[in-house]
Amino acid sequence: MMGRRFLTRGLLSAGVGLNLLVLAACGVERPTGVSSPGGSQVRAPREFSGIAWLATERWFTGPGRDPESREVFLVCHDARDNDAERELPRLAIVRTPVDPDGIAVEELHVDFPSVPNDLESIARLPGRNAALLAESNADGDDPDPSIYLARWDRNLNVEIAGSVPWPRTPEPLINVEATAVATAGGRDYFVYAERAQGSDTTRINMTRLTVSKSGEITFGRKWTSVSFTAPEPPDARPASGLDIDTNGNLYLSSAYDPGDLGPFDSAVYRAATVRRSSGPLGAKLVPVEPPQMLARSSGLKVEGVALVSGSFPIFISDDDEDYGGLLRQLRVTMPGG
Repeated sequence: MMGRRFLTRGLLSAGVGLNLLVLAACGVERPTGVSSPGGSQVRAPREFSGIAWLATERWFTGPGRDPESREVFLVCHDARDNDAERELPRLAIVRTPVDPDGIAVEELHVDFPSVPNDLESIARLPGRNAALLAESNADGDDPDPSIYLARWDRNLNVEIAGSVPWPRTPEPLINVEATAVATAGGRDYFVYAERAQGSDTTRINMTRLTVSKSGEITFGRKWTSVSFTAPEPPDARPASGLDIDTNGNLYLSSAYDPGDLGPFDSAVYRAATVRRSSGPLGAKLVPVEPPQMLARSSGLKVEGVALVSGSFPIFISDDDEDYGGLLRQLRVTMPGG
């Protein structure tokens, strides 16, 4: 059984600086030590390191008003298994705004079979109320990184239904922030990419995936891979977030992170497609050449990409370190509209 805790939400005065107005738009607690005429205090939500869409809710804002649509996402936090962060919640449910109070963040207290260390990505299983939560391996600091199976019911009660060590990968597992699950020809495929710190190029890797009703997770032994090079931003980690639409298009974020105070920079690309094939896997990866940039997010460190029910609109989650977490819908611009 999981407990729930709601973060306090409030608005900031228009007289506060621009950076605090951004926090007010998110509807979160004020940082300690910042004064305001109204006296209330808010702070930024914790970092959003991975994201997956859960549901669309109809939200009634008052008598005589039409209900508003509200998108609901599951996000993970990259807390470490150490004395400072061991007791922190690893998951939260985040809802898009329906009024000036901004996003609603509901931290979840979920029982895991072991203490998660550096959860950096969420990969929803298409068409099911389930997702894989992947530990990153934290630059090799985790001797036995795991992948957990999360499931939720119609009331969005989340539980961990299974776990498995990372499978044997086609390249050394160092630090993974981008995972997704695709379905092609009635089969599931697990897709991941190393964040490849210090390089503008990574490999997108794919293998077969089976998740049983009992929660058993099985990966294939054969992999297929394609290369992805991030044209922008300069000096970015080429893979920081990933999602795949119902047509097999891979949407990948690249992020520049110089430190806890930024300045950050990001871009989101259509990087490849999953297509059925006659090969041993039954599917293949086809790179988009050149990659299609969909959006730039200067000032933000995008670490999660999520499509709504497997198609546009597309949302991003941010881990802006000391600035906190952020959820935004992207304005997608491509040549030809």
